Amino acid sequence: MLVAAKRKLLVLGVSVLVLANHGNAAADGGTNGTPNIVTVTRLLENERVDVVRMVSKPGDKGAMKPRPDRLLHIVRGAKVRFHYPDGKTEDAVWKTGDVVYQKADSRRVENIDTRELEYLSVHFK
Repeated sequence: MLVAAKRKLLVLGVSVLVLANHGNAAADGGTNGTPNIVTVTRLLENERVDVVRMVSKPGDKGAMKPRPDRLLHIVRGAKVRFHYPDGKTEDAVWKTGDVVYQKADSRRVENIDTRELEYLSVHFK
């Protein structure tokens, strides 16, 4: 019960950050507007967490890189495909409103939907 309450508070806090910074280029720590590449906006970074807003248009692919333990809040859901370094792939559906915990891994995320995907990622350090 306490864990669920903490998770809801974390999601609420991150959502407030997004609303406060939404569309504010001055608060943007690194937006990438290159076609077919996910747009990343850093919302907060300190010694404990890195919070980013990810927006992915249909067909966009993120970078293949190591990723730390993280908590995702799916703002606008879509179908995604994970590409792993060994060549394997895995498809998933991220639904709007979902909160997902993911362990550290290395992979690339591709938006295979016809809709834009938006999520908040809290990376634990």
